[in-house]
Amino acid sequence: MPGKQQPSGNCLDMKSERDGNGEGEVCLARRSHSGGNGAAKPTKALRLPSDEPPGKVNSRKAWYRCQLGRAFWTMGRVQEALEHFAKACELMPHEPLYRLELAEAYLALNRYEDAIEQLEQTVQWAPFDDYYYVRLAAAYLLVGRWTDAIQAMERAVKLNPRNASYHCLLGALYWVVGEKERAAFHLRFRWQLDQYDLSFLRRFQKLCGKALKLPQLH
Repeated sequence: MPGKQQPSGNCLDMKSERDGNGEGEVCLARRSHSGGNGAAKPTKALRLPSDEPPGKVNSRKAWYRCQLGRAFWTMGRVQEALEHFAKACELMPHEPLYRLELAEAYLALNRYEDAIEQLEQTVQWAPFDDYYYVRLAAAYLLVGRWTDAIQAMERAVKLNPRNASYHCLLGALYWVVGEKERAAFHLRFRWQLDQYDLSFLRRFQKLCGKALKLPQLH
Protein backbone atom coordinates (compact mmCIF):
# COMPACT_ATOMS: atom_id res chain seq x y z
CA MET A 1 0.00 0.00 0.00
CA PRO A 2 1.40 3.46 -0.84
CA GLY A 3 2.78 5.52 2.01
CA LYS A 4 1.13 8.71 3.12
CA GLN A 5 1.54 11.77 0.92
CA GLN A 6 0.47 15.22 1.94
CA PRO A 7 -1.98 16.99 -0.37
CA SER A 8 -0.59 20.23 -1.66
CA GLY A 9 -3.74 22.31 -1.07
CA ASN A 10 -4.31 23.03 -4.74
CA CYS A 11 -7.93 23.96 -4.90
CA LEU A 12 -9.15 27.56 -4.83
CA ASP A 13 -11.55 27.88 -1.90
CA MET A 14 -14.08 29.72 -3.97
CA LYS A 15 -17.25 27.79 -4.55
CA SER A 16 -19.45 24.86 -3.61
CA GLU A 17 -21.39 22.66 -5.97
CA ARG A 18 -23.95 19.94 -5.71
CA ASP A 19 -23.03 16.60 -7.13
CA GLY A 20 -24.53 15.58 -10.46
CA ASN A 21 -27.19 13.40 -8.82
CA GLY A 22 -28.50 15.93 -6.33
CA GLU A 23 -27.32 13.60 -3.55
CA GLY A 24 -25.88 16.28 -1.31
CA GLU A 25 -23.44 19.15 -1.10
CA VAL A 26 -20.07 18.69 -2.72
CA CYS A 27 -17.58 21.33 -1.66
CA LEU A 28 -14.79 22.17 -4.05
CA ALA A 29 -13.18 24.29 -1.35
CA ARG A 30 -11.98 21.39 0.77
CA ARG A 31 -8.43 21.03 -0.36
CA SER A 32 -6.69 22.13 2.85
CA HIS A 33 -5.26 19.13 4.68
CA SER A 34 -5.73 19.37 8.44
CA GLY A 35 -2.53 17.81 9.66
CA GLY A 36 -2.21 16.86 13.31
CA ASN A 37 -5.86 16.03 13.89
CA GLY A 38 -5.55 12.33 13.18
CA ALA A 39 -6.44 10.43 10.06
CA ALA A 40 -10.06 10.52 9.02
CA LYS A 41 -11.64 7.15 8.42
CA PRO A 42 -14.11 6.30 5.65
CA THR A 43 -17.54 5.60 7.08
CA LYS A 44 -19.71 2.61 6.33
CA ALA A 45 -21.84 4.85 4.14
CA LEU A 46 -18.93 4.97 1.69
CA ARG A 47 -18.93 1.23 1.04
CA LEU A 48 -18.81 0.68 -2.69
CA PRO A 49 -21.24 -1.68 -4.41
CA SER A 50 -19.89 -4.27 -6.85
CA ASP A 51 -18.13 -2.87 -9.91
CA GLU A 52 -19.96 -2.19 -13.13
CA PRO A 53 -18.79 -3.47 -16.50
CA PRO A 54 -16.28 -1.06 -18.12
CA GLY A 55 -17.88 1.78 -20.05
CA LYS A 56 -21.26 1.64 -18.32
CA VAL A 57 -22.39 4.97 -16.85
CA ASN A 58 -23.45 4.67 -13.23
CA SER A 59 -23.95 7.95 -11.43
CA ARG A 60 -24.47 6.49 -7.95
CA LYS A 61 -21.33 4.36 -8.03
CA ALA A 62 -19.38 7.28 -9.45
CA TRP A 63 -20.56 9.38 -6.51
CA TYR A 64 -19.43 6.70 -4.05
CA ARG A 65 -16.05 6.50 -5.75
CA CYS A 66 -15.64 10.26 -5.45
CA GLN A 67 -16.51 10.17 -1.76
CA LEU A 68 -13.97 7.40 -1.20
CA GLY A 69 -11.40 9.49 -3.02
CA ARG A 70 -12.11 12.43 -0.73
CA ALA A 71 -11.81 10.23 2.34
CA PHE A 72 -8.38 9.01 1.24
CA TRP A 73 -7.43 12.60 0.38
CA THR A 74 -8.14 13.77 3.93
CA MET A 75 -5.82 11.02 5.19
CA GLY A 76 -3.04 12.24 2.91
CA ARG A 77 -3.20 9.09 0.76
CA VAL A 78 -3.20 10.93 -2.54
CA GLN A 79 -2.39 8.01 -4.83
CA GLU A 80 -5.32 6.01 -3.52
CA ALA A 81 -7.56 9.08 -3.77
CA LEU A 82 -6.47 9.48 -7.38
CA GLU A 83 -7.43 5.89 -8.19
CA HIS A 84 -10.95 6.44 -6.88
CA PHE A 85 -11.35 9.75 -8.69
CA ALA A 86 -10.18 8.07 -11.89
CA LYS A 87 -12.79 5.33 -11.41
CA ALA A 88 -15.48 7.97 -10.85
CA CYS A 89 -14.49 9.52 -14.17
CA GLU A 90 -14.73 6.14 -15.88
CA LEU A 91 -18.24 5.66 -14.50
CA MET A 92 -19.35 9.21 -15.43
CA PRO A 93 -16.89 10.48 -18.05
CA HIS A 94 -18.73 13.74 -18.73
CA GLU A 95 -19.07 14.90 -15.11
CA PRO A 96 -16.75 17.94 -14.76
CA LEU A 97 -16.62 17.84 -10.96
CA TYR A 98 -15.03 14.40 -10.99
CA ARG A 99 -12.55 15.52 -13.63
CA LEU A 100 -11.61 18.44 -11.41
CA GLU A 101 -11.05 16.13 -8.44
CA LEU A 102 -8.82 13.90 -10.57
CA ALA A 103 -6.88 16.91 -11.84
CA GLU A 104 -6.29 18.12 -8.28
CA ALA A 105 -4.88 14.72 -7.35
CA TYR A 106 -2.54 14.78 -10.35
CA LEU A 107 -1.39 18.27 -9.35
CA ALA A 108 -0.70 17.11 -5.80
CA LEU A 109 1.59 14.45 -7.28
CA ASN A 110 3.28 16.99 -9.60
CA ARG A 111 1.85 15.26 -12.65
CA TYR A 112 1.09 18.57 -14.32
CA GLU A 113 0.48 17.42 -17.88
CA ASP A 114 -1.97 14.74 -16.71
CA ALA A 115 -3.78 17.40 -14.68
CA ILE A 116 -3.93 19.75 -17.66
CA GLU A 117 -5.38 17.00 -19.82
CA GLN A 118 -8.21 16.49 -17.31
CA LEU A 119 -8.85 20.23 -16.96
CA GLU A 120 -8.95 20.70 -20.73
CA GLN A 121 -11.62 18.03 -20.93
CA THR A 122 -13.48 19.72 -18.09
CA VAL A 123 -13.78 23.02 -19.93
CA GLN A 124 -15.00 21.19 -23.00
CA TRP A 125 -17.87 19.66 -21.01
CA ALA A 126 -18.57 22.72 -18.87
CA PRO A 127 -17.75 25.58 -21.28
CA PHE A 128 -19.80 28.20 -19.43
CA ASP A 129 -18.29 27.76 -15.97
CA ASP A 130 -15.62 30.41 -15.43
CA TYR A 131 -14.06 28.60 -12.45
CA TYR A 132 -12.72 25.75 -14.56
CA TYR A 133 -10.95 28.17 -16.90
CA VAL A 134 -9.29 29.87 -13.92
CA ARG A 135 -8.11 26.54 -12.57
CA LEU A 136 -6.82 25.59 -16.01
CA ALA A 137 -4.94 28.88 -16.27
CA ALA A 138 -3.15 28.16 -12.99
CA ALA A 139 -2.14 24.71 -14.24
CA TYR A 140 -0.81 26.16 -17.48
CA LEU A 141 1.35 28.59 -15.55
CA LEU A 142 2.96 25.73 -13.62
CA VAL A 143 4.43 24.43 -16.88
CA GLY A 144 5.21 27.84 -18.39
CA ARG A 145 2.40 27.91 -20.94
CA TRP A 146 1.74 31.64 -20.64
CA THR A 147 -0.14 32.07 -23.90
CA ASP A 148 -2.52 29.27 -23.00
CA ALA A 149 -2.97 30.69 -19.50
CA ILE A 150 -3.87 34.08 -20.96
CA GLN A 151 -6.38 32.51 -23.34
CA ALA A 152 -7.99 30.62 -20.46
CA MET A 153 -8.28 33.81 -18.39
CA GLU A 154 -9.67 35.69 -21.39
CA ARG A 155 -12.44 33.11 -21.50
CA ALA A 156 -13.08 33.45 -17.76
CA VAL A 157 -13.34 37.24 -18.11
CA LYS A 158 -15.71 36.90 -21.05
CA LEU A 159 -17.95 34.61 -18.98
CA ASN A 160 -17.80 36.83 -15.89
CA PRO A 161 -16.91 40.36 -17.05
CA ARG A 162 -17.82 42.02 -13.73
CA ASN A 163 -15.29 40.02 -11.74
CA ALA A 164 -12.56 42.50 -10.85
CA SER A 165 -10.15 39.82 -9.66
CA TYR A 166 -10.32 38.07 -13.05
CA HIS A 167 -9.52 41.33 -14.83
CA CYS A 168 -6.59 42.04 -12.53
CA LEU A 169 -5.23 38.54 -12.91
CA LEU A 170 -5.47 38.78 -16.68
CA GLY A 171 -3.82 42.20 -16.55
CA ALA A 172 -0.96 40.80 -14.48
CA LEU A 173 -0.40 38.04 -17.04
CA TYR A 174 -0.36 40.53 -19.89
CA TRP A 175 2.10 42.69 -17.94
CA VAL A 176 4.50 39.77 -17.47
CA VAL A 177 4.54 38.96 -21.20
CA GLY A 178 5.12 42.61 -22.08
CA GLU A 179 1.69 43.59 -23.45
CA LYS A 180 1.49 46.77 -21.39
CA GLU A 181 -1.51 48.34 -23.12
CA ARG A 182 -3.73 45.30 -22.62
CA ALA A 183 -2.39 44.95 -19.10
CA ALA A 184 -3.34 48.55 -18.29
CA PHE A 185 -6.90 48.03 -19.56
CA HIS A 186 -7.52 45.13 -17.20
CA LEU A 187 -5.50 46.42 -14.24
CA ARG A 188 -7.73 49.49 -13.98
CA PHE A 189 -10.25 47.18 -12.30
CA ARG A 190 -7.95 46.93 -9.27
CA TRP A 191 -9.82 49.82 -7.67
CA GLN A 192 -12.91 47.59 -7.51
CA LEU A 193 -11.18 44.78 -5.62
CA ASP A 194 -12.75 43.84 -2.30
CA GLN A 195 -11.41 41.55 0.41
CA TYR A 196 -12.88 38.47 -1.26
CA ASP A 197 -11.11 39.36 -4.51
CA LEU A 198 -7.80 39.88 -2.73
CA SER A 199 -8.18 36.55 -0.96
CA PHE A 200 -8.88 34.87 -4.29
CA LEU A 201 -5.75 36.41 -5.83
CA ARG A 202 -3.61 35.25 -2.89
CA ARG A 203 -4.91 31.71 -3.33
CA PHE A 204 -4.26 31.82 -7.05
CA GLN A 205 -0.72 33.02 -6.35
CA LYS A 206 -0.24 30.08 -3.99
CA LEU A 207 -1.43 27.65 -6.65
CA CYS A 208 1.13 28.95 -9.11
CA GLY A 209 4.03 28.94 -6.67
CA LYS A 210 7.10 30.57 -8.19
CA ALA A 211 5.59 30.56 -11.67
CA LEU A 212 3.79 33.85 -11.07
CA LYS A 213 4.41 36.80 -8.77
CA LEU A 214 1.45 39.15 -8.72
CA PRO A 215 2.08 42.89 -8.35
CA GLN A 216 0.68 44.89 -5.45
CA LEU A 217 -2.90 45.49 -6.57
CA HIS A 218 -4.54 47.27 -3.66
